[in-house]
Amino acid sequence: MAGIAWSIVSQWPKVRETWLGLAWESVALSVLFALAGMFANSMAWRAAARDLEHRISVPAALQICMVGQLGKYIPGSVWAYVLQVELGKRAGLPRARAFLATLVSLGLTVAAALALGLLSLPQLLSAAESTDSDYAGSVKVALIIVAVLVPIAIICSIPAVLTRLVQLVLKVLRRPPLQHSLTFPGVGRVIGWSALGYTLFGVHLWLLTNAQAAPGAKGLLLCVGAFAIAMIVGMFAFLSPSGLGVREAVLVAAMAPFLADAGGVGAAMGIAVASRLVFTAADLLGAGAAALAAKRTLAKTA
Repeated sequence: MAGIAWSIVSQWPKVRETWLGLAWESVALSVLFALAGMFANSMAWRAAARDLEHRISVPAALQICMVGQLGKYIPGSVWAYVLQVELGKRAGLPRARAFLATLVSLGLTVAAALALGLLSLPQLLSAAESTDSDYAGSVKVALIIVAVLVPIAIICSIPAVLTRLVQLVLKVLRRPPLQHSLTFPGVGRVIGWSALGYTLFGVHLWLLTNAQAAPGAKGLLLCVGAFAIAMIVGMFAFLSPSGLGVREAVLVAAMAPFLADAGGVGAAMGIAVASRLVFTAADLLGAGAAALAAKRTLAKTA
């Protein structure tokens, strides 16, 4: 985090110029696509709960995921998941099943993100090998994490394997086992929604980048892949709220060469920080809308 702060200070003229060059239309659309990605990820959680023998309404799933994800801003990545479990219980989902829905959706989300991350792998490998890059070290750590996660994600995406893991967790928690195995369609729905979510997140980044350098289709694919890997690696920055600093380092390393004509590292840093601000605004808007909808539902019920 300190390294990112120093980078912003040292590159401030170019960062400021990048921010001033962002069109409000691009920023507004970026917020909308970030919200759309959060909706898709909420539907991935709902699909996981459904395959675990519990049907959750769309409004309840949005409340659980949108409000629950605010916990990621507390140092320690676990708080978002703890909050989701508690909100799931309030929605009528047993704690053990809410925990499993979060665990299953998280694991399959990682698998989907890693698959999309392949789109930016050449750029990140080049950044890791660069001797004059300030972010080579961070990118190398990110690639090591990705290399470790890929085989685990592939194996755990197999329904039979995933079912055994779920049954084991239920046994440890002393809860009744599943009455049927997880299914290929169920796992496919979770991965599909997750892949859609991360694609939309990539579009949000591309909209900000496109305002500076008009990267086109190639830039869109790079933004989707880079953001997917950056988000996954940020999950493992346990002491950093919402992966602050780690995510930005990966994004800057991936985008700096592509934005060479627009300012290089300074422009990439400006885009990465703008993305962070957009995501924070989307988190607050999504959580506020979900909480307001839940309040109105309770009022109607009363």
